[in-house]
Amino acid sequence: MFGGVILGIATGSLLGLLGGGGSVIAVPILIYLLGLEAKEAIGTSLIIIGLASMLGAWSHYRKQSVIVSTALIFGMTGAIGSLAGAKIGQLIPDTLQLALFAIVMALVAFLMLKRGKPTDALADNTAETPLPVVLVTGLGAGILTGLIGVGGGFVIVPALTILLRIPMRKAIGTSLLVIGINSMAGAISYASRLGLHHTALPFAVGTLAATPIAGHFSHYLPQEKLKSSFAILLLILSAWMLLKQVWH
Repeated sequence: MFGGVILGIATGSLLGLLGGGGSVIAVPILIYLLGLEAKEAIGTSLIIIGLASMLGAWSHYRKQSVIVSTALIFGMTGAIGSLAGAKIGQLIPDTLQLALFAIVMALVAFLMLKRGKPTDALADNTAETPLPVVLVTGLGAGILTGLIGVGGGFVIVPALTILLRIPMRKAIGTSLLVIGINSMAGAISYASRLGLHHTALPFAVGTLAATPIAGHFSHYLPQEKLKSSFAILLLILSAWMLLKQVWH
């Protein structure tokens, strides 16, 4: 029980600090450490990460670091994609689903290691970026959310900073709100597979408690160093998961 809480705190801390990444480690934790089946873990992760993201977004919102109008645009298209991705995820074998998860995990790591120019410009709306680009990005993030249980923060945060030129601090807060919307939508399709039993509850408590607290401290910690360290961890986990699927 205590171990589950600690793992949840680690997951929630990453989610609150980086605006994403929580679900990337939540699914492996739920499967390999807490004993849930693949689809059960994905559905459970979506519920936990969805609720935690909402709490984290509120923490950022109190610091005026959430652009609600942008989050709603991404969230609406992402919710549609999430529902579609979840339907597909229900039909494919667990082994394929976990292999896709590991590949996406590696992609997340490479994107995080790729340093972009920081921007100080702020967009309070999507007027400067073609709406179809915004909609396709939101849809793609949503499909990933439903298909493999990844919240999509690693897609959403770069999209907000590069496409909409939103500063990193506000992109993180806005991303959390989008992840919350996408995750809760995707969880609908996994309702019959949810595993919030005694092994997952301590993990859920730790995640929900840590996310808003980490969101508060994200304004004071160096984002780039955190991202680089987390990316290296993801590469290791990705390789381990792929090897495990091959040897299965």
